[in-house]
Amino acid sequence: AVTPSTSTPNTYTVTYTIPASAGCAAVPVTTSVTITAAPTATISYSGTPFCKSVATAQSVTLSGTGAYTGGSYGASPAGLIINSSTGAITPSTSTAGTYTVTYTIPASGGCGTVPVTTSVTITAVPTATIAYSGTPYCTSVATAQAVTLSGTGAYTGGSYGASPAGLTLNASTGAVTPSTSTPNTYTVTYTIPASAGCAAVPVTTSVTITAAPTATISYSGTPFCKSVATAQSVTLSGTGAYTGGSYGASPAGLIIN
Repeated sequence: AVTPSTSTPNTYTVTYTIPASAGCAAVPVTTSVTITAAPTATISYSGTPFCKSVATAQSVTLSGTGAYTGGSYGASPAGLIINSSTGAITPSTSTAGTYTVTYTIPASGGCGTVPVTTSVTITAVPTATIAYSGTPYCTSVATAQAVTLSGTGAYTGGSYGASPAGLTLNASTGAVTPSTSTPNTYTVTYTIPASAGCAAVPVTTSVTITAAPTATISYSGTPFCKSVATAQSVTLSGTGAYTGGSYGASPAGLIIN
């Protein structure tokens, strides 16, 4: 009897010698026996985690000893697009999640099939929207105005910027300060940070800072005599959106339109 587990892998000639008897000399007979090393393998995906934005197939690295090639690949749970022959995965058409990929070394040389596993993660592309609910803002507003940020995935922890120059903006929080900003319309960009295999993603919104309007009024003929029966017009001038207002007078007694 041979014990494969404690034998060295090799091919051996086993000889059985029939003993001499009844005048006959000893007779040797032989056969061959092979001990095969159990194959081993490791698999890995060097880029994991992969972002769903990646459309190209990502190859697996397979290495091992013995007769480890020629096996097949599978994944669990369902949702990972994988080539069962090559082990390549396609992130863009896979469902976001973490999967166990199994490579099964085929049976050979008296050894049964051997499964080996690794983990691979597919990350959803993060999304975000930003908005300033109060825009447009007047330069008379001295308090910082917060941005509303919402999104999916790993969308927090990014930074803010604005163009053109002139908007007082907190790069960390996205808050804008109208009173110290130059009147203009700006594009504010929030950049979702790169994470879990996904690149940085910029999203934008618009914010407008309006100059506080100014106006002066005057009556060129004042003082007026009560004998003047015709309506006397006012002279109105100003900057910004100063027209369309209304007039009043105090104390009571002045007839004014």
